Amino acid sequence: MDPFVDQHLQGVSRTYALLVPLLPPPLDDTVGTAYLLMRIVDTLEDAPQLSTDERVCCFQQLDAALAGDAAAIEALARPIGELEAERALLRAAPEVFARVAAFEPGDREAASSCARAMSAGVRTLLARSAARGLPYPAVCDATELREYCYYVAGVVGDMLCAMMARHLGRPALLQLRPRAMELGIGLQLVNILKDTPRDAAQGRRYLPRAAKGGLSHAAIYQATLGTARQCLQQGIDYVLGLPASARELRSFCGLPIAWGALTLTCAEREPARAKIGRSAIQRSIGQFGTLAGDDEALRGWLTSLLRPSVAVA
Repeated sequence: MDPFVDQHLQGVSRTYALLVPLLPPPLDDTVGTAYLLMRIVDTLEDAPQLSTDERVCCFQQLDAALAGDAAAIEALARPIGELEAERALLRAAPEVFARVAAFEPGDREAASSCARAMSAGVRTLLARSAARGLPYPAVCDATELREYCYYVAGVVGDMLCAMMARHLGRPALLQLRPRAMELGIGLQLVNILKDTPRDAAQGRRYLPRAAKGGLSHAAIYQATLGTARQCLQQGIDYVLGLPASARELRSFCGLPIAWGALTLTCAEREPARAKIGRSAIQRSIGQFGTLAGDDEALRGWLTSLLRPSVAVA
C-alpha cells in the first residue's frame, strides 16, 4: 500500500489501517485515499476549535475543493482537529484532493459524491440543532438517529459498493447498494453505543434523549442494540453478494460485522466496557479466513455472533 495512505490511516483509524491492506491493488490505495477524504469530512464535523459558522464555512470550502478550486483546497490545509493525527491529515489535504482527482472517473465520482452527501447532511443537522437549541446532532428519536448514521456512514457503504463493483467488473453488484448502506449504518450505531460513556463525559450525545413519559435511557440503549444487529444482519447479505473468489473484498466488508457483533455483545453486558481485545480480533481474522469462501458457513458464523447474549426484559 502507498506509504502516504498507510501513514495517515495508521494515525486516524487503526481499524481501517488493518482492513485496507487486505484489499488487492489498486483498490487498496483507492479505498484508503477515499477513506482519508471521508476522515477530513469527519474532522470538520467534530473539530472542537470550530464554531458553527466556521464549520459551515469549512464545508462550503470542501464542496469547492471537490470541484477543483485550488484556493478552497489551500484554505482547508490547516491544523484542524482534536487529535494530532487529524491535524496532520488536514495539513495534508491538498495531497488527498490531488489523489482523489487522479482516480479513474467512476471512482472519483463515487468518492466525491460521498463526501458531498456527508457535507450536505452535516450542514442539515447543524441547522436543525441550531433551530432546536440543542447540541449537534440534536437526535430526538430513532428515525433521526438513523438519518444521522446514514449521512456519516451509510453513504460510505454506498461508495464502497460502487468502487467494488467497478473493480470486479460486475455492475450487477450495484443492486446491493441498499445492503451496503445498511452495513454502514449498523457500524456507525456500534460506534455510538461503544462510545456512549465517553461521549457523555465530554458533553456529546448521539442517542435519542429520554423524554418524560417515554423510553428510559436504558431502554433506548437496548433498542439501539437491536437496530444495530438488524443493520449488520443485512450487511451479511452484502458480503455474501460479493463473489466467493473475491475473498479479500469479503474480508474487508465482513470482518467489521464480526467485530461489530462482538462489540455489541460487550455493550449488552457492560456498556462502560464495550470494547473487544486484540486477541478476539486476531481470532476472528483467522476464523473469517477459514470460512470466507463458504457462503453457508460464513452466514451461519456471522449470524451466530449477532445473536443477543442476554435476555432483555
